Amino acid sequence: MSERIGRLILRWRVVVLLVILGLTGFFGYKASQVEVASPVIDQFPSTHPYVETFVKYSEVFGGADRVVIQLEVKEGDIFNTETLAKVQRITRALELLPAINNYQVLSLAQKKVKEQVNDSVRGLRCVPLMWPKLPKTQEEFDHLRRRVYRNERIHGSLVSLDDKATLIIGGFFADKLDPKATYLAIEEIIEKEADDNHSFQMIGRPILLGTILYQYPQLAKLFLATIASILLLLLLYFRDLRGVLVPLTTAIVSAIWGIGFLGVLGYNFDPLVIVVPFIISARALSHSVQLVARYIEEYFARKDKTEASVAVFSGLFKPGMVAIITDAAGVMLVWLTPIPLLQKLAAMGGFWVLSIIVSDMILNPVFLSFLPAPREPKQAKKGWMNSLLYAIGRLCLGRHRVTVLAATGVVMAVGFFFARNLQVGDVHPGTPMLWPDSRYNRDTDRIARKFRNTEQFTVVVEGDSRDAIKTPEVLKTMALFQRHMEAIGEVGSTSSIADILPKTISRLHSDDPKWELIPDDPQSTGLFTELVFQGSEPGDLVRFITINSQNANINCNLRDHKGETLRKVVAHARAFIDKHPLQRAELRLAGGLGGLTAAINEEVTKHQAQVTVLAFGIICFFCAIAYRSLLAGLLFLVPLILSNYLTYALMGARQIGLDVNALPVVAVGVGLGVDYGLYVIGRIQEEYRKSRDIDTAVVTAICTAGKAVAFTAGTMVFGVVFWSFSFLRFQADMGTLLLFWMIISMLGGLILLPTLVTLIKPKFIFGR
Repeated sequence: MSERIGRLILRWRVVVLLVILGLTGFFGYKASQVEVASPVIDQFPSTHPYVETFVKYSEVFGGADRVVIQLEVKEGDIFNTETLAKVQRITRALELLPAINNYQVLSLAQKKVKEQVNDSVRGLRCVPLMWPKLPKTQEEFDHLRRRVYRNERIHGSLVSLDDKATLIIGGFFADKLDPKATYLAIEEIIEKEADDNHSFQMIGRPILLGTILYQYPQLAKLFLATIASILLLLLLYFRDLRGVLVPLTTAIVSAIWGIGFLGVLGYNFDPLVIVVPFIISARALSHSVQLVARYIEEYFARKDKTEASVAVFSGLFKPGMVAIITDAAGVMLVWLTPIPLLQKLAAMGGFWVLSIIVSDMILNPVFLSFLPAPREPKQAKKGWMNSLLYAIGRLCLGRHRVTVLAATGVVMAVGFFFARNLQVGDVHPGTPMLWPDSRYNRDTDRIARKFRNTEQFTVVVEGDSRDAIKTPEVLKTMALFQRHMEAIGEVGSTSSIADILPKTISRLHSDDPKWELIPDDPQSTGLFTELVFQGSEPGDLVRFITINSQNANINCNLRDHKGETLRKVVAHARAFIDKHPLQRAELRLAGGLGGLTAAINEEVTKHQAQVTVLAFGIICFFCAIAYRSLLAGLLFLVPLILSNYLTYALMGARQIGLDVNALPVVAVGVGLGVDYGLYVIGRIQEEYRKSRDIDTAVVTAICTAGKAVAFTAGTMVFGVVFWSFSFLRFQADMGTLLLFWMIISMLGGLILLPTLVTLIKPKFIFGR
């Protein structure tokens, strides 16, 4: 059947070529319409309860796009004219930035940062701490210091406990935010204020994305170096222009189809996932290398371009189709993880891989049939590569098989030791997207040391009706929840309307600490809450409670967003919520970037095993169908399971967390790793039919198909090795994981799988 299809394609090769060119033009037009963007909500699981809570209340209590700027003095403290003037100027400049949410701007110089006072003339009111004028005399500075000290919502939260640092915080509207422009604007603001006695640190999602987008042009150099090295490798391997031209054309065509498919679906392209598309292109190129190498071999055997093209299509049809379909299935399974970023990647990547059927299996033979015939090669000398492959072939036979199996067992045992350290979520306190010595991660560490306020984890108190928050039960439960959360070291501080009310009551009773409480009487709590509203201006309390008092917000400042930290915080919060049910309200987890990251970790934990097992199942199914043997499917899984297991061990050893960046790479690796075994086993089957000798078939297959396998693995290596120099740590880590995965899969396909085949002698290869 494959031979008949091949002859049909070659008979109508001009029509086939025109159709492919027409479709490529269509997808190229659609690719030009694809927007390059990184929407915040794309990176989080849309159906997760935490994300649903975040989306529902982000416009009310603030979103995840928050910038934290720390101003730190080297000599003295912040209570001086020069430092506080800097705080005032930065605050005012921040309030003028595009997309800023002025209700979410906080600093000592912001009007809404107030303290409550109660005097006999004007009664209870809220007075700005340092607005609109700065202190001038030492007496005024001392007075400001005392006011900060007696306000626990400020001392330790906006001003460090050692008085040497203060924070300026700004929230942004996600739908209007331009991260790169915002980052550059804030950078310009603080550069004007920097001097020998003042240092600045800034963190937050807009800063992180802006930093990445600002430095992204650096990746163009890595991209060009990668392309140049692959082209050089192809030229050295084939020593023929067709060996460079055909694979390069294949990679370009499949890339146009893949990106164009995003335009057809109306999706954006997220630059944060560029590693996976690049690897798919490298895979398209490596498939083409197998075809070109086989074409040259078939041409010198048949001396006819058309017959050689048909032979290539027929000979590689089964392993090539199974390899491409399983590759695509591995990528498409990522769709099961309900994170829009991954689902868009699955749609694009799955179609991109399937397009290799057209660009490789169909276009390559057609393209080769039009090119001039290969020149007769010079008498080849047996080099080190041939000697090495021959030795590998002999290693898979006889008594050497015991050595191979024993070495595999030792490697598995070592892998078990490191795989135990694998964690879901971020392993390091800063962002895993950048290197530990990056400015962003150094700033994160500095702010964490001063404030333990690098991440927000918020809990929404959702009332059943108007004024639900004013009830004593709800207010007391909120206060109790805050004390419960502050009992663990992962939480630096908490804040809510339940903090403000006791202070208000105490102020009304001459600052008597006995009255710093929440009354049991609903009328009293309602009265005092209204007094708080009356003493405030519009916007002062928007981050704590809604105007109708139906919903409120509890903010928990976390020291970091490591996977272990978030799991402990979520478990601690759930334990309280389960034990303290409310009649008129419900405590809903969880907003802030900390809550969204916790949602990602939970989905990755839930789906990563499911995606991996299903990928293995699909590979087993298609291999079993292709070779009409369940044993075939199981045998092809052996090197994949080994590669998967050892990759997890490498992640544990290198402290790479299993997160939203690693999950698609793991899924892609499962599909890509089966190719090597398919090509080697397919050639063993062909050679056995000719020689009827197992040893000869294995050695010949490894010396021919194995050579192409080793080279295609080499192209994959050069496809990712330069990414280890990227300023993005997650790109370097993912490149390293894929590099390791490909090498282990190659060794499994070249050594372990043939060893098992010669030991078991399966009927699907050698017959009865």
